[in-house]
Amino acid sequence: MKKIIICLAFSMLTWHSFAQDIPVKITKSELFKDEYKNSNIVLVEDDGSGGVVIVRSYAGGIFSSGYGYYFEHYDSNLKLLKEYEYQSKVKKEDKKIYRSILGVIMNGKEINMIEYIYDKKLQSVTFNALTSNINDFDFTSKELFNMNSKDAESGNSGKDRDAGAQMIINEDKTAFAITVDIKDKNSETHKIYLFDKALNQKIDHTFKRDIKDRKFIYENIDVSKDGNTLYLLGKVKTDEAKKKKDGGRYQYELTRITSTDEKTQVFDTDEHYAASLKTIIFQDRLTCIGFYSDRNDSRFKGISYFELDPNSLAIKKSKFNPFTEQFMIDKYGKDKDKELKNLRFKQLIITPQNEIILNAEEYYEVYTHVMTQNGGGYDRWTYHYDDIVSAKINSDGAIVWARNINKRQDTSVYGNPFFSYTSTAKGADAYFFINTGEKVRKIRKDRIEFKEASPKRSNLTVIRINENGDFDYREVLDDEENEVPFMVAYGELTGDSVFFLGQKGKKKQLLKLTL
Repeated sequence: MKKIIICLAFSMLTWHSFAQDIPVKITKSELFKDEYKNSNIVLVEDDGSGGVVIVRSYAGGIFSSGYGYYFEHYDSNLKLLKEYEYQSKVKKEDKKIYRSILGVIMNGKEINMIEYIYDKKLQSVTFNALTSNINDFDFTSKELFNMNSKDAESGNSGKDRDAGAQMIINEDKTAFAITVDIKDKNSETHKIYLFDKALNQKIDHTFKRDIKDRKFIYENIDVSKDGNTLYLLGKVKTDEAKKKKDGGRYQYELTRITSTDEKTQVFDTDEHYAASLKTIIFQDRLTCIGFYSDRNDSRFKGISYFELDPNSLAIKKSKFNPFTEQFMIDKYGKDKDKELKNLRFKQLIITPQNEIILNAEEYYEVYTHVMTQNGGGYDRWTYHYDDIVSAKINSDGAIVWARNINKRQDTSVYGNPFFSYTSTAKGADAYFFINTGEKVRKIRKDRIEFKEASPKRSNLTVIRINENGDFDYREVLDDEENEVPFMVAYGELTGDSVFFLGQKGKKKQLLKLTL
């Protein structure tokens, strides 16, 4: 299954120090080759003995069908201890059966894959847990629940972005929810189940909002830290909100769901526009955070913050923080009354002090129709991954610091895994891992800009923003030191470490960076 093509009898366990004092411990696996060219890390979990279990997903290409997972157990030096391939191929007699894996969660030494099965012949949708111990990888199946397929909205319907089924795991990885969009022309309806990591069902709930599906924009569902409560956030376009003179023509609704009841809190962004919000759950408070504008839904002037009581949902605080002067200087070279556009959320991180580090990226797509010499033409899309936006929000909802890190990356490949970045935090500091070119470009007003690198040749760089909002950076790995470039867009975090998969042609390698 996996063929070792080059053996590297080392693990780079030394601390590197450059001009910038950002200590990073580097560990690499041996180079290897898979049967399937493309795969992604979907889970990294400590094994309790210093090692890790890594799960990678893959899908068959033009000449092969089905999908599957590689399960790999490594020691602390990324030496492979055990491996297993779970493969699902479509059999001839099963042409009317569609299978997929919604997600993976671990319970001690056990791995649970949550499987979705659509049977066209039986007109049923079934959700199973495929469970195995990491020592033998002998999977057994257990049905969690099922429903009539006529009730479930297909994920390929194209009607709204919450169609289909989704699995949500809480931050502490102790519980997960499965939500299924239910067909209903007149109401936004979801069937939601909550399980703990041992597969015990905690909640079976039907969420229903008496408004047409297209007028309810599903934002996110979150599971509480204790694994007993669900929070569903929606952006709702009501007739009352449409009559507003200023601000967005919508309202936000946060619903708290337990095994015994459901309650909803409505809140508005007043005269501001807030394109989207994210829910963050603490032990004693509940927050919704996002970007806002004073003009429209695509340009942003600052960060909005709402704090609610996690039980009653009473609104305790509501703030709209303009971006700081330092942030505007980072972005434009001087303090200008401008607004950002095309921001999308990346990681939201909670510090040990219960502060929020909000990270985003300036992402947009450009369409061009290219004419050829023979009078024909073709369409071309370019995907831009530009500036990194990061801000720390304290427990009172105020901005501690906000920084814009200038970055320019564009590609013709949608979802290019070598572009963008992965972020994390240690203590009060924020860290960003990106691929860069050979030189950092100086731009006006004593600023710098990280330029794009070729996906096949790039240097892996770490950027740090400290507790005061000052940032520095250093090169972690030079292109000449690497057999493969690493997919910085899809890093997986565990403890103080971030894991990346590298790939060049058929060669692959795992990288562990520990702060």
